[in-house]
Amino acid sequence: MKNQWRIVITILLVIVVAVFAILNVESVPVSFGFTTVHWPLILILLVSILIGAVLMILFSTITVFQHNRAYKDLEQASQEQLAALQKENDQLTKRLQNSKSKQITGQQEKQVQELQAQIADLQKHLAIK
Repeated sequence: MKNQWRIVITILLVIVVAVFAILNVESVPVSFGFTTVHWPLILILLVSILIGAVLMILFSTITVFQHNRAYKDLEQASQEQLAALQKENDQLTKRLQNSKSKQITGQQEKQVQELQAQIADLQKHLAIK
């Protein structure tokens, strides 16, 4: 649907330019500084439009390349930040696992000490009887 509108608008513009060309066929002098030529007005207008279109395409292409370069730089910086955060996350995960294993080891040692204390109490009770 979008392309159909573009085609319709393009056809309308071509018709307008054709009518404009028919209305402006008289010759006019154009001075280039070192020489003067007599060209039809429509030719001068079309050449001016063509030069303007080429300049517009050139500037927009430059802008697109600059935006693409900025996007790639931003994407690379984001990837680097993501990698750094992933590395930091891995380190923190390892520290947390080590901390948990130390806590578990500490709890196990505490349980062993409690069991040894209970064994000692039971041995005292047995020794008394």
